[in-house]
Amino acid sequence: MKLPAGFTSAVCDSNVAAQTTKRRRSMFRAMGMVGLGMACVSVMAQSSVTISGTMDLAIRQVRNGSLGAVNSEVSGANSTSKLILRGTEDLGAGLSAAFYLDGTILADTGVGGANVPAGQMWDRRSTVGLIDARLGELRLGRDWVPTHLVWSSFDPFATLGIASANTFRSLSASRALGQAFGTAPESQAANPTLRVSNAAEYFLPTGLGGVYGSVIATAKEGGTTATGFTRADGFRLGWSGSGFNIAAAQFRTRNAAADQTFKDQVYGASYDFGVVKLGVAQRRWIYGADRTVNTQLGASIPAGPGVIKLSYVRADQTGVTVAQSANDAHLIGAGYVYSLSKRTAVYGHMARVTNKGSAVFVVPGGMAVSANAVAANYFGGQKSSAFEAGIRHDF
Repeated sequence: MKLPAGFTSAVCDSNVAAQTTKRRRSMFRAMGMVGLGMACVSVMAQSSVTISGTMDLAIRQVRNGSLGAVNSEVSGANSTSKLILRGTEDLGAGLSAAFYLDGTILADTGVGGANVPAGQMWDRRSTVGLIDARLGELRLGRDWVPTHLVWSSFDPFATLGIASANTFRSLSASRALGQAFGTAPESQAANPTLRVSNAAEYFLPTGLGGVYGSVIATAKEGGTTATGFTRADGFRLGWSGSGFNIAAAQFRTRNAAADQTFKDQVYGASYDFGVVKLGVAQRRWIYGADRTVNTQLGASIPAGPGVIKLSYVRADQTGVTVAQSANDAHLIGAGYVYSLSKRTAVYGHMARVTNKGSAVFVVPGGMAVSANAVAANYFGGQKSSAFEAGIRHDF
């Protein structure tokens, strides 16, 4: 059959047009996929969520004078065992949003959260904030008190383990703390000398010539300090540069026992000579006529792939009587942390607490002690000594 003239040409032109249309559609589809991919990459670049944390376990022995020794496995002797979930979002124009969730892991038992009975999964920190590169950060939630941040920064042991400068942060042994917050277990967990809930904070921006600082205020929301509801305010101000670190902080709790004001004050300084970093700091707990003044001297000495840590802390107490004022103590601590890698280290610490008068300060993890002179486990004026060795891994 003979086709009409021009028919073959028309068919070919039609096929060419169809193929061209298909190619254009494929090209547009590919361009769309590329655009979507670029949009996803852009979103990913502007927002991020990370998971990190630490697993730290140690074998510890604590001997509390004539009461005997206790051997145990403990979590967080060099760095707190914890799980951290945090994220940021770039909002543009130098503004970003951020959240931070930080919860204790009791790695020796697998329990999550140091304050499980209180339902605090994120017991260490739980905050959300807005950060401006020029103006600083506004943060809301549960966070560290400024006095602890300063005190911990000058302690070679970062207030952890048996040689911690927080060994004297005991509501049963420190009269100022006990009178202000009580000595019940819930008070031990909720007293505002480490962290505080229901906080509003402002942090200075970086780039101020080494100056750093923050202010904080908290709402008691009709509750009590014994249950974690604190009405307080405080600040932190410091300068760091050229090997120096100088800082001071205060945190005032206005709803302590009898609605009296409890003051927590810290100041300190350190200098890094390269071959050794030396620091000195003092922390004061003041409640009415009662006060506990803690003074610490610390040294960190680089040694090969590790660091040697040395610490001396003295607690001077003042009460309404001469006997109460005689209940002082001091701690001597030493340790070595050997880094196997950037994330993994092994360590060993030793410490001894020496009490004077009727003081009953002890290294954590030993036999229960009492300040009651007629109790079978009365510990007034005795010594508490300890050793621990462990492994730490950051992830």
